Amino acid sequence: MESDVLDLYMTHTALITAAKLLRVPSERRTPLELAKDGGLLELWEQTGPETRRTLLLQAAWEARGTFLGEADGDALRYAAFLAEAADSAARGGMTQRGDFAHLISPHFLVAQSLAFDREDLETSLVATLTLAVHMTSGWPA
Repeated sequence: MESDVLDLYMTHTALITAAKLLRVPSERRTPLELAKDGGLLELWEQTGPETRRTLLLQAAWEARGTFLGEADGDALRYAAFLAEAADSAARGGMTQRGDFAHLISPHFLVAQSLAFDREDLETSLVATLTLAVHMTSGWPA
């Protein structure tokens, strides 16, 4: 349990830092390039799948309503789907990020499938980073 909390905190902090860098106009690297260069991809690989799922859903909740337009690429399609699911849940009366992140529903199952797929970790990381970049009010701990 203690290692899960540390895993969550460390990965959460690294995602926030990477998202801030990606917002800098002079940053020319893609989310995946930045993640590889900064060691975030390696950290993501070592992070437990439950933590990856939770972070993906938390990021979707915090980015709800801000991810607009057509998504090109798998990671962006996942990000768009999850942000739209979060927006729909909020419009339906859900008020807590934790409820969205832990309620068994289609969005939860999509995030779970993505987070547990060891062969597609780059996609889940880029989706999470994309959502983190689109957050309007930050990502509370």
